[in-house]
Amino acid sequence: MIKIKRQLTAASVSEIQTPKAAKIVGALLALTGILGILILAFDRVLAESAPLHLYALVSFVAIDFLLAAVVLAKPSKMIFTATAGWSILRIILQIADVSQVHQPGFEMRYREFADYLFNPVSSIGTSAGNPTGVPGALMDLTVLFEIIVIVIAWGARSSTRRTSPV
Repeated sequence: MIKIKRQLTAASVSEIQTPKAAKIVGALLALTGILGILILAFDRVLAESAPLHLYALVSFVAIDFLLAAVVLAKPSKMIFTATAGWSILRIILQIADVSQVHQPGFEMRYREFADYLFNPVSSIGTSAGNPTGVPGALMDLTVLFEIIVIVIAWGARSSTRRTSPV
């Protein structure tokens, strides 16, 4: 008999038990923090041209690790809501970051800046991809992990029951 692997859908996510969801969400937030540390370590343009963005990324990494620890220590509906909200906010901020292309120090067009942020291999003939040494795959993985956190945290949030009396 052939076993068919069950796909991760919104319906199957809601069936994930709270402790398992907490482990998955906590691990993904920690991995997102690690990816942030790698970007901080290797992206020369970030440090040289956008120090404010560098400080923002340091804050993002700290929040990622804090939420990872909290969701692992005490998963609750409120914590799952906070992790989903945080991941939504991060995605919005990362996409909005492309609008910063015309800031002093950035001499790129929107397409080139998006290529720098998100593209592991340059699709622009005039661009060298990510000459800063940071593969765009780090940003791509960050966004992917955040989307997975949103789906799992929201499903766990919906299935988490209140443990305290009303």
